[in-house]
Amino acid sequence: MRRLVLIFVVCLWCAPSVSQSPESDEALLKRTRALYDAPFTRNLVSFDCAIQFDWKRHFIDALGSLPPAALPTAERLQGVPHRIFVDRSGATLSAQPKAPDFADDQRAAQLEQAFNAIAAQGLDAWLPFSTNVILPLGTTKYAFEKLASGYKLSMNGPGVAATLLLDVDLHVTSGVVQLPQDYRFATDFEPGPDGYLLKSVKTGSTSGDTNGEATFAYSYQPVDGFQLPLEVTVSPSRNEPWHFSLGDCKVISGITVHVAPPPVAH
Repeated sequence: MRRLVLIFVVCLWCAPSVSQSPESDEALLKRTRALYDAPFTRNLVSFDCAIQFDWKRHFIDALGSLPPAALPTAERLQGVPHRIFVDRSGATLSAQPKAPDFADDQRAAQLEQAFNAIAAQGLDAWLPFSTNVILPLGTTKYAFEKLASGYKLSMNGPGVAATLLLDVDLHVTSGVVQLPQDYRFATDFEPGPDGYLLKSVKTGSTSGDTNGEATFAYSYQPVDGFQLPLEVTVSPSRNEPWHFSLGDCKVISGITVHVAPPPVAH
């Protein structure tokens, strides 16, 4: 009996090895997509939150101090409450219960308008990652190329043309987009309870012009089972950063049902 066991073990070592075939593009994409926390792919329909923004802090960031002449403007702006509504189509900011009347203060009107744009941009920059549209969808053609540093993912489809770089663990590190608009970006992620969360993204022109560069940074809060932005920092190139936070968030979730069109009568 001992001899039979020995022969069996020797034969195991002599068995021909089976080469492992390269992972298919489809399998790689599926594995990549599963790494990220994309709440809008997990039944999140929309959310809206109150925005907290410290105008005095912003003046200090911009000017190094709060000049006495700027104090009335800062206090007037601070008295305007805002909420932001976010769904897959974008972010919309509104003053509550109504838009402020700054007809007598042009400076305050300009700052209010700038804040509205910056806050919406802060959430709009997060949306491609929260919806997973940064990765190929639908009929978009794509291909992975193995690199020493990881992978290059090329994609091309209706209104979409881009190249992404991923590390060996399939984390997106940077990309160049030609369509729907021409820009480049670099990303950093952090682990979350449902996958990787966008920690920061830096965007800019592919031409190398730094004037249009901006960096967006995020921390997160759990709301009704979803990880939503808590602290958001928008840092435009050569300008002071804008820091704001989201609170009192209300979530709408549900299952999207795709209904086929009725048959055409003949």
